[in-house]
Amino acid sequence: MDLIKTFILSLSITVMLSILLPEQVEGQSHNYWTRSFNEETSLLSGAVVGGGAGSAAIYFNPAGIAENTESSLSVNASLFSFKFLKVENALGDGIDLNYSRGIIEPRFISYNIKPKNHPGLNLEIAFLNNENYSLEFTHSLENEIDVLKNLEGDERYYSFFNYTNNYRDDWIGIGVPLKLSPKLFLGTSMFLSIRSLDYRYVTDTEAFPLDSAFSGSQQEPFYSANYQDYEYLGFNDYRLLWKFGLLYKSERISFGINLTTPSVGHIYSDGKKVSRKTKQSNITSPETGEPLPDYTLVDYKEAKDVSVNDKSPLSVSAGITYLFPEKKMTLYSTFEYFAGIDTYRLVEADESADLAAGLPIQDFEFNEWLTFVSGAKPVLNGALGFRWCINQDLMFLSGFRTDFNYRKNLEYSPFASRKKINGVDLDVYHVTSGLSLKIKGQYLIVGIQYSAGRNKNKEQFINLSDPSEFNTTELAPLQGTRQNNVNSTLNAFSIYFGATFNFGGKEKSK
Repeated sequence: MDLIKTFILSLSITVMLSILLPEQVEGQSHNYWTRSFNEETSLLSGAVVGGGAGSAAIYFNPAGIAENTESSLSVNASLFSFKFLKVENALGDGIDLNYSRGIIEPRFISYNIKPKNHPGLNLEIAFLNNENYSLEFTHSLENEIDVLKNLEGDERYYSFFNYTNNYRDDWIGIGVPLKLSPKLFLGTSMFLSIRSLDYRYVTDTEAFPLDSAFSGSQQEPFYSANYQDYEYLGFNDYRLLWKFGLLYKSERISFGINLTTPSVGHIYSDGKKVSRKTKQSNITSPETGEPLPDYTLVDYKEAKDVSVNDKSPLSVSAGITYLFPEKKMTLYSTFEYFAGIDTYRLVEADESADLAAGLPIQDFEFNEWLTFVSGAKPVLNGALGFRWCINQDLMFLSGFRTDFNYRKNLEYSPFASRKKINGVDLDVYHVTSGLSLKIKGQYLIVGIQYSAGRNKNKEQFINLSDPSEFNTTELAPLQGTRQNNVNSTLNAFSIYFGATFNFGGKEKSK
């Protein structure tokens, strides 16, 4: 009965904490190794599939839950992150986008149950944030240039651009290990993944004669050339996935392997909304000088009219942990392969019959107007970690890991690339370092992580620096032809602080 009461209480605490956390605080980075969860594994850069994961074993290798020799509550509730992103030439030559933000967020809570009256039982439940990423750009531009060739002189050219992409993936899970022999362990964990997305992409450009902005009484009707492009997508998606791990431990070397299933167990989706709009007015053909058709293409669907199918890949990880002969230093290594995902419909909805106005249907490609697509390339990431026991109460930890982007240079065939969710796709590298201090049997961990990413010669979001009334190359009004000269730079700093509270007579296994 005590065991049942303990399990119910700990599960209730975890669920309540997950409910109290914000649903959509942070856009999707398209990097699998952005997070490392609890502070100890973060400072080892997640190189712990072969052992030493501590409370994060439920994620990295559930067989490693067996390494925990006593009941413990792990609270890693404070992460201070500062991110600085610069995207050069994003909206045209010399028109850069900059983003900076500092956040404080809860990250990882777990409870390991090791009852004294059931020595063969080990159970862990956890709430963790798999990804919590935000990116937002807003930019306006105003020039006096000659855009409308059918009018004399310069026009006032005004443009507004907004990009917002907030994405969060929270996991609630339970894991158990099985001891096959004194050196060999199996383990499994099951997670409920709760994914939330809030995405907006807005472009609004306009050109009109300069005198119309100041004339109080006009003899001629007001004239304005205009183009609008708007996308919106939001949903919460609930799915199940499983992890299966194997851990072999000897005196100085341990080896682990872990398989993570795709998120195949779809349960429910809510908050589903999708909208798309494109509008053109008073645009003249540069070839004939004749007006092009004015048109509006707009549609919106929500709730049961929208289908969401968010996917995650199959992955396999392997790691080795090596304890040096003097038993003061430990080296960790882990590699994880993520399988590719063929391009698929992430979100789709049947378009309305009357979505097009002012334009013959056959003149515009509007099929699957409310469809957004996604996909992933295969990715192999690697990590190294190092632990040095300075004395019995103080440890130094450090690590390095790659974090390759699975959407970088992805081909979206057979779908049009305009149906993708736009973003800045970077390969990122993480370096970590910190200290673990034991005080009266409890562990306090502090550290820092530096992350850097670079990307060169990518396509512009839009070209506003050299606009023409109608771009015949891209069949788009009031903008120029996009160039492949976008260079992106990411610098991020994270400060870790965490604690593990033990409730048994033995010390926590390392």
